[in-house]
Amino acid sequence: MTNRLDLTTGAIPGQLFRMAAPILFGMLIFSLYMLTDLYFVSRLGPDAVAALSISGNIFFVHLGLSFIIGTGAMSLIAQSFGARQIDRAAKVFQQSLMLSLFTGGIAAICGVLVARPYIRFFGGQGDAFIWGVEYFQIYSVSLLVLLLLHVFGSCYRGMGDSKTSMKIMFQSLVLNIILDPVLIFGLAGFPVMGVKGAALASLISQVYGLIIYIYLIFFKKQHIHLNGPWKIDLAIVKKSLYIGLPSGLAYFLLTANLLITYRVVSQYGTPALAAIGIGYRITQVTYLPSVAIADAMAAMIGQNLGAKRYDRIIETFWTGWKISSLFMLGGTLVCWIFSAFLIHLFSKDAQVAHFGIIYLKIVSLSNLIVGTILTVSAMFQGIGKTYPTLVCAVADNFLFAAAVLTLPILMGWGISSVWWIKLTAGALEMIFSSIWLLYTIKKISRISMEPGPTLDD
Repeated sequence: MTNRLDLTTGAIPGQLFRMAAPILFGMLIFSLYMLTDLYFVSRLGPDAVAALSISGNIFFVHLGLSFIIGTGAMSLIAQSFGARQIDRAAKVFQQSLMLSLFTGGIAAICGVLVARPYIRFFGGQGDAFIWGVEYFQIYSVSLLVLLLLHVFGSCYRGMGDSKTSMKIMFQSLVLNIILDPVLIFGLAGFPVMGVKGAALASLISQVYGLIIYIYLIFFKKQHIHLNGPWKIDLAIVKKSLYIGLPSGLAYFLLTANLLITYRVVSQYGTPALAAIGIGYRITQVTYLPSVAIADAMAAMIGQNLGAKRYDRIIETFWTGWKISSLFMLGGTLVCWIFSAFLIHLFSKDAQVAHFGIIYLKIVSLSNLIVGTILTVSAMFQGIGKTYPTLVCAVADNFLFAAAVLTLPILMGWGISSVWWIKLTAGALEMIFSSIWLLYTIKKISRISMEPGPTLDD
């Protein structure tokens, strides 16, 4: 029995849920990686949480690289499977793995080298500095492993299989949950490692997941055979990067956005830095249903584009957007009603709780905005036209940076103004990207009725 779905046939809501459910479960597992680390590290005090918050931003380097390679790979593989061009899908898979090895290796080396100045620049002091450097350096090494894991997962989703990634992530999580307390607190004869132990636990469990992927693809030959020569195919690389670069650059802009936020928030002290680290991880969990639906949408849209099922492309977008919006509104309600409870799960410090509750209540109001941006981006990823995502992200990040670096100082506003500025900039990005999307949908509708034009016209 195969886990792979043909996304060009069948009821769209059902296909979306069948693809999105394993993706969501896998993402929840990945978030539990981060929350597990945070839960155990928080037992070491606010300095440890601040160290994890500052150094954890390197995760966005992983996301940016993953989207540059993974988005293009997923889109091209989905289109190839939709057009029944399996050999081409295998070539795309190979090129993606080679790109991951090269870029992940460079990122890992650079991360180790810049750890100390990075942590110092973003407010790390005393134990927070020492622990932050340790975590950052180990996590930098794991960038290569994480990048390969993400690209394997993207390629599997392009083939219509989201269950395999979910199973691998679950096994890795169980291993991480076991290793975290052992390495952090020095159980079972291991030395006490503190924050460094959390990073090592994650790295070991991620390597375990990567080994499973390697076995399935190279030994079991699951879904696809990578038997061709392992050499760079510039035509495929260029096409993949054309699709993936805008999405990846948009995430690098998000990283810059977050780093600016941390720099501004650091003026309010270590409790504020700890609070944003906790609040950010909680809000990311509320985004996961929308992220999962968006990933499923991109794969479905890609396969239907390859099969020239233009009617299903449009229906997939609207169905996905409606489902995503319901989940995101639910996330907003949870953050508002249970904000104090959620923050206190990770810190009993009064100042951390104060800043964290403010963060959750304001930032969660943008859930519907974030969900719309994610689903619009999925549409552009699926059809292989991702530059609108980049253009809108550039505008959003420029407006946010300009406002957050000037208005709180000039107007004498407090820390809550940072979150209101973030919400406003996101709303503007949603409006711009939605207008662009409506134009694209109109174009797809015209193509479905007139066989001559294409999306490239």
